[in-house]
Amino acid sequence: MRLFEAFYMKNRSFFQLYTQSDLSAADFKVLALLYQPLMGLEGHALYTTFYQLIHKTGRDTYEHQELFDLLNLKQLDFLKIRHKLEALNLLLVYQKEDNFLYVLKAPLTAKQFLVDTVFGSYLQSEIGEKNMQTLTELFKMQVPDLSGYEHITKSFDALYEFKSLNLLSVPHPLQGRTQNGGSFLTYKFNYESFVEKCPERLKTSQLLTEKFKEQLNKIAFVYQFDIEDMIEVYESASKSKTQMISFAQLNLKAKQHYETKHKLLTIQPKTLEKPNLVDHVSPQLIIQKYAKTDQQGIALQTATSLLERNAIEPGIINVILMLVLKHKEGILPNINYMEKVLHDWLNKGVQTTEDALSYAQNLETKYETRYKRKPDRVKVKEPDWMDEYMQELADLEG
Repeated sequence: MRLFEAFYMKNRSFFQLYTQSDLSAADFKVLALLYQPLMGLEGHALYTTFYQLIHKTGRDTYEHQELFDLLNLKQLDFLKIRHKLEALNLLLVYQKEDNFLYVLKAPLTAKQFLVDTVFGSYLQSEIGEKNMQTLTELFKMQVPDLSGYEHITKSFDALYEFKSLNLLSVPHPLQGRTQNGGSFLTYKFNYESFVEKCPERLKTSQLLTEKFKEQLNKIAFVYQFDIEDMIEVYESASKSKTQMISFAQLNLKAKQHYETKHKLLTIQPKTLEKPNLVDHVSPQLIIQKYAKTDQQGIALQTATSLLERNAIEPGIINVILMLVLKHKEGILPNINYMEKVLHDWLNKGVQTTEDALSYAQNLETKYETRYKRKPDRVKVKEPDWMDEYMQELADLEG
């Protein structure tokens, strides 16, 4: 019926507006900078108008013709714009004959939009990587340096005595933000067949959760993967030692699988780039070889702290050590800097030494194309530094 809605919806039909919560300045910032490129200026204007009508007029029922006159829109244009808000999960629509209910939903946070849903990838495909980097910088969060500080925040039960163990019961709905949920996709791949064809060793309880099912569906939609592709992605992500597989891990493995399948990678793995070599070489050997002599003591202390404070494969830290020492010309930054780099890699889905090697090469490729591009730009120079490092370390290992 939605295909013919324009013919069934009357200009004199009525609509009521509702919202789940008030919006903050941060919400409007996300709407203007992240959602607007996808829904257009008209979509942003319609959403803002709906919000203001809810909070400023004191009315709860309007005629569609009023809205069309207010925004200087025709019905067909209004429907096209409204459908965009629905697709971005900013608006829920209910119809009963000539009466409509519009429920305005709060936008995602910047982190949810950019990292946790398909919106971030789609936005980058629309505006380009350079503009995307500019946008993400606008949402960069300053993290305080907690070195030397002790966490002394008081808990609730330290100051207040519990009088009752029963939660408060309220007989009517209350204002409050519910999870936006990201994009609403009608695209489905055969999840039951996917589970059935999965190797028995990979059939965990995580496959039974709706959230995981939705994550797999979104990845299959973005990359247009079939069941066999998704099994390869899932199996690859399952090789990490963590029990639960995160969306970031799945997304990283999906990206790698897509690039391999479509031969987008310009760098071919060489025999020296073996994760087991990186896993077994000691950080001390890396620092002794590549850090400045007068910096090696401090660098060793930092590397030791990094290993002690983070329960991950040593090979991941070794790759980060080599990359940072290369770009910092033999000077290893402090532990806070190194942990920020490590956590950024983990958030990008790096969970194994093999992931770290692949991710480091991708970073180097971007660096080469950005800062060392030539006029003809026919071929991207391979970042051979990793091969050289591996060969030198292998020689030292004997």
